[in-house]
Amino acid sequence: MSTETSTDTALSSDEIDALVEHAESSDFDDGQYRTHDFSGGQSLTLSKWTELNGLCEKQAEALQSLLTSEFGTSVEITAQAKRFRLAGDLIAASPARLCLVSSLIKPFEHETHLLLAGDLLTALVNQYFGGGQLPAPEMLKRVTPSEQRVGERVAREFFRVMNEIWSDRLFLEFGDLFVDVTTDRFSVIPDKTGFAVFPFEVRVSDDRTHTMDLLIPFASLEPQSGALIPKTIELPLEPETTWGADIRAALPEVSVNVSGEIGNITTTLRALLAMGVGTVVPIEPPDKVVLSLEGRPIADGKYGTHEGFKAMQFTNFNGDLS
Repeated sequence: MSTETSTDTALSSDEIDALVEHAESSDFDDGQYRTHDFSGGQSLTLSKWTELNGLCEKQAEALQSLLTSEFGTSVEITAQAKRFRLAGDLIAASPARLCLVSSLIKPFEHETHLLLAGDLLTALVNQYFGGGQLPAPEMLKRVTPSEQRVGERVAREFFRVMNEIWSDRLFLEFGDLFVDVTTDRFSVIPDKTGFAVFPFEVRVSDDRTHTMDLLIPFASLEPQSGALIPKTIELPLEPETTWGADIRAALPEVSVNVSGEIGNITTTLRALLAMGVGTVVPIEPPDKVVLSLEGRPIADGKYGTHEGFKAMQFTNFNGDLS
């Protein structure tokens, strides 16, 4: 019997975070047994790479303009929410007719793939050869040679735009393109291999929407995570200058306007209009005096005399002068 103990953790930190997040949700409190999808850890990590959202949106916009000019018809491309998927699930969900373009793109360790749906290629071929006014023919088998050539053409433009747009975050080196009309090349990948999937929704002219998926191995993308999260700029702390101390020393000597209010009287407009030079207004000794700084009350007090002078004694003082 082996006495060695493994130092590998059963779950990664991302998987633990995903499990805790799932367990804390309100839907988890029904007392029922359920399995947990541990791919949530990778999905959580993928959601933190927010810079990829902007890159894909810019790529979709640039590619839309390029393909519209290339095929002489209106092409609308929209980047959709990125997601995590396993290779086995991707193969199972692949359309029957497709074009799979693969390339080894540095710094990614393993091949990146572009999956083009066959109906998208049919729509582009139909538009390119002037059949845009007619409904696209129903294709039951693999994509045609014409559709395969169009797929390769779209892939070359896709990766060219990707190289330009993603250079803001990653420097990419593209290898040769391998074009296939089956998933054979993808099928040799272990089913449990994770991929970051970047879906693009494509509409050709007034046709229905089609799909185009960029598939990057998650394990190859993860080492680049530092370039995929927002950059934080730390402002350096400026050393205290000599004039800072001078200002603090001079502040107590700044002149301010302090005023006092010893009371108020009630009168009429008639009496007020009759007032003039020499008018005497009797004032009763006040019960309370208010002291103001630049018009702002800062203290209350009692009115009286001190050492032969009229004076005020504070009974309430607000020391916060900010």
